[in-house]
Amino acid sequence: MRYPRRSASLLLAGALGAAQPSSGCSSSPPIDSGAVPTPLAALEAQAPPIIPPGKRLDASSSPVVFDSERGGVWTANGDVGSISYVDVDAARRVIKEISIGTDIRSVALSPDFKWVAAVDRAGASVTLVEASAGVVARTIPLGTHPRAAIWDSADPRWLYVAVEDDDAIALVDRSQGVLTGSIPVGRLPSGVAVSAQRREVYVTHRIDAKVSIVDLATRSLAVDVPLSNEPANPDPKTPQGASFAFESLAWAPGGNLAWLPQELLGQTHPFVFQETLFPAIDVVDLAARAEVQTDPNDPNGVIAGRKNLFDAINILDATGNPAVVSQPCAAAIHPGGLVAYALACASEDLLVFDLTSGIAIDLLRNLPGDHPIGLALDDEGRRLFVMSDQSHTLLTLDTGGGNPVQRTTLYGNPISLVAKDPVDPQARAGLELFFRANSSKGALATTSNNWISCAGCHLDGFVSSNKVFFESLHSENPAHDARIGHGTVDDPLKDLFSTAPTPSDPIFNPHDILRALLDQGGLNQDRTGSTQIDVVNASSPPASATQMAKQLAAVISRDLPLGPSWLLDTSSNALNPGYDAQWCGQSQCHQAEYQAWSESVHAHSADDPMMQYCAGVEVKLMGPQFSRQCAGCHDPVSARMGDSSLTQKRGITCLGCHDVARTIRAGGNGDLEASNHDWTTDHKAWATASLETLRDPRFCGGCHEQFVPGNGLLPAFSTLTEWQDSPYAANLESPTRCVDCHMPFTSASVADHRAAGGNLYMGMRIGSLEDAGLDSSLVAAQMGHLTAFASLTNATKAGANVTVDITNYGSGHGFPTGVSDIREAWVEVQALDTKSNLLARIGGPGDDGLLPATATRLGAEIASSDGTVLLHHELSQATSLPFDQRVMPGLDRAMTVTVKLPSSLPAATSELDAVLFYRNVLTVFYRAALDDPTALPPETELARRRVH
Repeated sequence: MRYPRRSASLLLAGALGAAQPSSGCSSSPPIDSGAVPTPLAALEAQAPPIIPPGKRLDASSSPVVFDSERGGVWTANGDVGSISYVDVDAARRVIKEISIGTDIRSVALSPDFKWVAAVDRAGASVTLVEASAGVVARTIPLGTHPRAAIWDSADPRWLYVAVEDDDAIALVDRSQGVLTGSIPVGRLPSGVAVSAQRREVYVTHRIDAKVSIVDLATRSLAVDVPLSNEPANPDPKTPQGASFAFESLAWAPGGNLAWLPQELLGQTHPFVFQETLFPAIDVVDLAARAEVQTDPNDPNGVIAGRKNLFDAINILDATGNPAVVSQPCAAAIHPGGLVAYALACASEDLLVFDLTSGIAIDLLRNLPGDHPIGLALDDEGRRLFVMSDQSHTLLTLDTGGGNPVQRTTLYGNPISLVAKDPVDPQARAGLELFFRANSSKGALATTSNNWISCAGCHLDGFVSSNKVFFESLHSENPAHDARIGHGTVDDPLKDLFSTAPTPSDPIFNPHDILRALLDQGGLNQDRTGSTQIDVVNASSPPASATQMAKQLAAVISRDLPLGPSWLLDTSSNALNPGYDAQWCGQSQCHQAEYQAWSESVHAHSADDPMMQYCAGVEVKLMGPQFSRQCAGCHDPVSARMGDSSLTQKRGITCLGCHDVARTIRAGGNGDLEASNHDWTTDHKAWATASLETLRDPRFCGGCHEQFVPGNGLLPAFSTLTEWQDSPYAANLESPTRCVDCHMPFTSASVADHRAAGGNLYMGMRIGSLEDAGLDSSLVAAQMGHLTAFASLTNATKAGANVTVDITNYGSGHGFPTGVSDIREAWVEVQALDTKSNLLARIGGPGDDGLLPATATRLGAEIASSDGTVLLHHELSQATSLPFDQRVMPGLDRAMTVTVKLPSSLPAATSELDAVLFYRNVLTVFYRAALDDPTALPPETELARRRVH
């Protein structure tokens, strides 16, 4: 079948080729020079006319869009870094491929057909391309990780771009070719859409179940439409759980209803491939601001609302069993209003729905290509275009006119979209495996029964979605097993993926990657998942499985080159450590900051005997590569230079913080992305640009939050999460941030770079260094923090028990915080005489200085799978939390504890005091680290109250 071209106006650029470099990419002059940047020239002499109401169209962001003016299709070619214009008629080939940047995720055609906007997620920019000529006009820098764009349906002057890391929608003025502002919309915006009827923009979120509606009259967030979770079900294979993994939405004719492809994250523990993720599609009435619900009593059985597997999605395969599909990522609704289409991108299928009944009526399995991610219909709905971002191909399907009784069929062969794939073949093969849940592909399938892919959980690589799992998945009994990730009791992870970033190194061990694929139901000769026979042994795999592991490791190497630390360095140029520390403090530049930093725990973080001992323990257990876990936070500059040995002992230097470009927000373990700068050029510009990031509590949380790689032990180190749940973060307009307490301004423009906390042991050690030449007030600042946050608000004796209420009223996080498994806090009762002389300490340390397990303790314990309490912070061995008792901040969150009194008290006892004590290092750990069996860490009295 041939389709006539809708317009004789072809793209003028002609044959395949790259565009000229953008005219808007020149760097600004150094701020130090005093020069004022030259304003950029306007791209249009005057603003475009308003689109008449009758010609306005509902539109949604997408990686593929049909151009009804020219009759072709535009595609965003992902990590190839280009966009293409494709003749989808007789020629069926790319007319022009235009080089844009790095990772092009979205392409949008303006409603007057004059401009194409291409969003470069990795390049942090949007590029405006003249559609007729196919020439780049300007590349406009945005916040990090823009994801999708859409033009205003009424006023085509304005482009709206979802910017993930800004939690906002950027406003771009096409006429001037500039960014003019942004609208906060909430966490990780992913897809955007506009209405033809209403002056609104609609925003989906990558991991939050809501649609945000932006009022364009006020350019502000009007309302969030919440999307429901699917209730728990005793049958774990029944779709249930939290809605997440939103990418886009599709408009129904009429402009009120929208379809949102997504996944349901079940409360599975431990991870099970048939029970963790379920495909789903939500239906939302955007005019009514409500999710559409299905009436269970509908006489016709119409499923008007959410489309769930085994319900609205219930097409039987050749054996009579329901066909499983995975990861709906895109949808399109036929303009005739009778049929809708949805891509299951991981299982590589197309679902066709009858809109009258609301159920799937057809399934096209195994679409040609790798990882289809985008759908677009032509303007009459005769053709459906499917774009795949790993094979970089475009499919054309005949929709049968959108008639439910006509099958949708493939038309012609796939069209190649790119001239050359710049990605290394090994990494490309790994990416195909990462996204694949098509169990019919490959010598060894990555899953059984098309159920789940790596990307189903790790939504945008291995650095994006951990946090949502920490929030949504909770073990019923963390004291028994707190793991939410990979591995089993019988076959646990061997090195927590720590050799995965080195696939070409002799130490590479494929076990953990293969263990993850086995968790997905893969590496099984029976690809239906009904029987587990001839399953690959992850400890002794065949060469084909090892090759798969190395290919996936190439992706991990890209995303987590310092794994198990999640610190990233995305620079193309080498880091120069000469622009650090003393260089910053030289002359009259930053002497005050340098002096204060020199006296800080940050400056000595890699020279801390406690940390050095802990790192040594883990290296003995896991191998030399595991020191990266510690170095990512304690010596980040050395780690970025390839030295994770912790022998340089740089600590957290100026570059360790001021080079950070963005927070990854994956839950800790150094989840920060740094970029090397030439600090001799545009010095003030770089520094000023970094301040907003550095003041964000999520920046501090990059290191002050910790989880077990691969397992995700939730509260092992949760200072940021504690703050986020505190009243200090509750005031969204003006929260009390970490820096407000720990780095207050000591003058009009100088923040206190001592960054004092409560690490009294290190404060005393720094102050006692004989050759340091320091006159440190750090200890006084630390004592001020420690003694000003807690109070004992009640202490009452009843029989042999003293009941004490502890209130954390002055700290923005829990107590104790940080590595709370090697903190030591307790409440004891002191017997005093009439002159307040101490007669006895009840419930405190024994004569040996050790706190007994029966003491009224605060803190946490981590334990191995056999229940052994790990007293040396062996986080790599931890699987459970047998003890976790911390006082969270807030006057209304007091913790009540009890101290048991002995049968008799000293004869001279006149009064009893309840006392809260703290050692910031566990005594057992402290002695082991110093190799001194009698050493005692500093002990501080934090609060006291008379017992009544």
